[in-house]
Amino acid sequence: MGSTDFFISSASAALHGLDTPQEANNETSRSPSPDPAPHGTKNRPKSQAVSRKARRVIGKVRAFQRIAAAKMAHPRIKIDTSVPGTKRDLPDVDAGVDIDDQGNPRLEAGNTDNVPPFLCQSVSEIHDKFEDLEWMQRSRMAEGMLSKDPSHPYALEADPEVKARNRYLNVQAWANCRIHLRVPEGECDFINASPITLRDTVTQGERKYIATQGPKLGDVAHFWHMVFHESTEVGVIVMLTQTFEAGREKCAQYFPLDSQQASMIISEDDFDSSDENDQQEDGGIWGKVTLLETTFDPKSRSEIRKLELTIGSESKIVWHFLFAGWADYAKPEGSDRQALLDLIKLSASKCSSDNPRVVHCSAGVGRTGTFIALDHLLRELESGQLLQVADPEIDPVFETVNQMREQRMMMVYNEMQMQFIYEVLREQADAKLGKLPTHNDLESPGSQTKERSTKMAKLTDESDYQPASKPELEAAPDRVLTQTRSWPGTPESD
Repeated sequence: MGSTDFFISSASAALHGLDTPQEANNETSRSPSPDPAPHGTKNRPKSQAVSRKARRVIGKVRAFQRIAAAKMAHPRIKIDTSVPGTKRDLPDVDAGVDIDDQGNPRLEAGNTDNVPPFLCQSVSEIHDKFEDLEWMQRSRMAEGMLSKDPSHPYALEADPEVKARNRYLNVQAWANCRIHLRVPEGECDFINASPITLRDTVTQGERKYIATQGPKLGDVAHFWHMVFHESTEVGVIVMLTQTFEAGREKCAQYFPLDSQQASMIISEDDFDSSDENDQQEDGGIWGKVTLLETTFDPKSRSEIRKLELTIGSESKIVWHFLFAGWADYAKPEGSDRQALLDLIKLSASKCSSDNPRVVHCSAGVGRTGTFIALDHLLRELESGQLLQVADPEIDPVFETVNQMREQRMMMVYNEMQMQFIYEVLREQADAKLGKLPTHNDLESPGSQTKERSTKMAKLTDESDYQPASKPELEAAPDRVLTQTRSWPGTPESD
């Protein structure tokens, strides 16, 4: 066994609680390495400690690989990352290349006094943490696929009807952490939507969300059924995608656009509900969505619609926010960035913390996961909790994304989106510490500063770094609906 293999086996043994590298190798040969994350929400506090331990072990493995590779295979190369204007990907540490973090772009805007360590990381450190999250996710998925236990927290459903309701082939909801539609026994109750719960560290209260994919054409009735039954007296929907982007459908048109066609009916033929209150004897109409008013809020750059959702004999108000300043696989820039923060506050003001906001983009993982993470972490920052994190081993961003991925796969889909979370938190932390003016200060009468700092919410020298990209998600084939059923959400005729 070579020195590199020995180091890796030793680290693997430590990670899995095995006594020797040989036991670790035997364990690896039997099955994929299990994810150190716990199985379910009950063990979530333990999950945070385990994930920190896993990161430390992974860091040691990487260090062993780097040292061994440099000594045995390649000449030692020193990279000076402080050279301006040089665009590069992260070097391959396995090829014997050292990273000089002294010049790496960091989350810095001025001095770092009183700024918690997790907001002063280099982009290479953020990259490594995102790769750790990806590794943990692959382990979860392997566990779920290999397990014969249907109650496994990461089990996936293989029913053809379930797969047909997914917008993307590889974005599924964990079978034991998803919303269940209220349907008659024996009918498919699946919708690609996951309840997300994050805990306030001060009050220990729960903040609830529902992360879901953009409704498909044949599943609009399922979406409105979920909104009606999973929200309290008022529903709130945050839509972070256009219906079409770059010539591709990202989401069905599931709500009325304007007063010209103010109502959309949902046919009873399209959805069979088990709830007696949902039934209505009016020509087979199961429900209706009616537009009451529509406005454009320039501060949040959002179209805001007040809708009335009627199911059977009951109705409730639903607030719908459409934010169009966020392209898929990317991050908001310029004025769209501050607008997103205003949208987070505005949408939260419409519902209580125990009333879940329904958040969706197209797949319900990338922009959706980033929005939910920011909503939670910005509240933690406002309460002062994040500024008290002095331990460099503690990273609330990593922990939050990991907790969300335990509840829904792929949340915060790519590295750019995760980097964006750090950027926004650093900007807001600097503003809270008085290092930078707030957005309100910049817009107040008599302000001497007319423009936002170029360093706000940006990595220093970030143009020198290209975040690792991920492939676009593969859309699932459209279902062929029977000709006897009209698509749910048909505009009501005059």
